[in-house]
Amino acid sequence: MTEMQTIPQTNGEAPLPKHQRPKGLLPGSWIGRTLRVAYVDCYGDGQEATAALLDTYPFGLIVNLSGERTALAWDALRSVTLVND
Repeated sequence: MTEMQTIPQTNGEAPLPKHQRPKGLLPGSWIGRTLRVAYVDCYGDGQEATAALLDTYPFGLIVNLSGERTALAWDALRSVTLVND
């Protein structure tokens, strides 16, 4: 069996490919708008709330949830729906 290498060698081998997963960012036009978010809380229970979108980051969303700035990770989100104002 051949030995697996995780680091490219300096003898001209191609670098390792980057992850090809989607970035998951929401449209910039949603900033400041009201969203309905469904997510999994720290106890593993499903939650639904209405919140204002403050910003998006590679790790997830920053929302105004019940008057508090809250970070929701992409892997905890189940759905994000724009609410018609």
